[in-house]
Amino acid sequence: MHLPRLALLIFSGVGLCYAGTLLAQNHDDAHDESWQVSAGAGVIARPDFPGSDSVEVLPLPALNVTYDDRWFLNADGLGAYLVRRDHSSLTLSLAPDVTQRDESDSSHLRGLGDVDRTAVARLKGAYNIGPVTATAAVSTDIADQGHDTVAEVTLQSRADITQRFSLSYGIAARWIDDEYARSFFAVDPQQSQRSGLSPYEAQNGIGDARLFVNAVYALSPRWIVAAGASAAQLQGDAQDSPIVEDDSYFQFDAAVMYRF
Repeated sequence: MHLPRLALLIFSGVGLCYAGTLLAQNHDDAHDESWQVSAGAGVIARPDFPGSDSVEVLPLPALNVTYDDRWFLNADGLGAYLVRRDHSSLTLSLAPDVTQRDESDSSHLRGLGDVDRTAVARLKGAYNIGPVTATAAVSTDIADQGHDTVAEVTLQSRADITQRFSLSYGIAARWIDDEYARSFFAVDPQQSQRSGLSPYEAQNGIGDARLFVNAVYALSPRWIVAAGASAAQLQGDAQDSPIVEDDSYFQFDAAVMYRF
């Protein structure tokens, strides 16, 4: 199953969901409207594949749509709020998982086979106290592309520097299950023969941990610019895999968005 590249990129930004949310909050009568729509365009720079030492730069459509204060289409995919209160929320959504690996990405990968992008079902809960938000999410591969189940915990804080300029920053850790670990970091005997890499078993555990910061500046009540950056470190079996060329990586994104 090969999901359309453009559809996958719509949801791949780190900080753009936050940017769209902030734009909606700045609209005085946002909660009186059935539709809330923010859209824009930008760019993202990220590793070619998990553990890659090279970077790909891609155009990045950015989209944040809410209908009736319940249905949404944003960085979490297409979904609905199961619970939405002042300090907590629970969502269920369908989303693309853009992580992939192609043999053509690097001579280092020859003989390992491809791991395709996929689609996931995601359950996500969030709880906030003032500027601090704790989030936990579980995503399950529903297209059977070897991504299986991933869980992520995030702790994030927000600071309004001025009326127009805001920062969000935090830490996150991601747990991967056995199938995900095998797909992206293990080398079985057949792959070892084809690639020349040593056989390697990879099991479930903490896959990576990262620090991130997102910046949002409102040019006007409707126009904003946003940028995000994160620094991550692979952990456990992922870090020690012979497939991995660099066990630390950076990701950057930037965009301009408009609130309709």
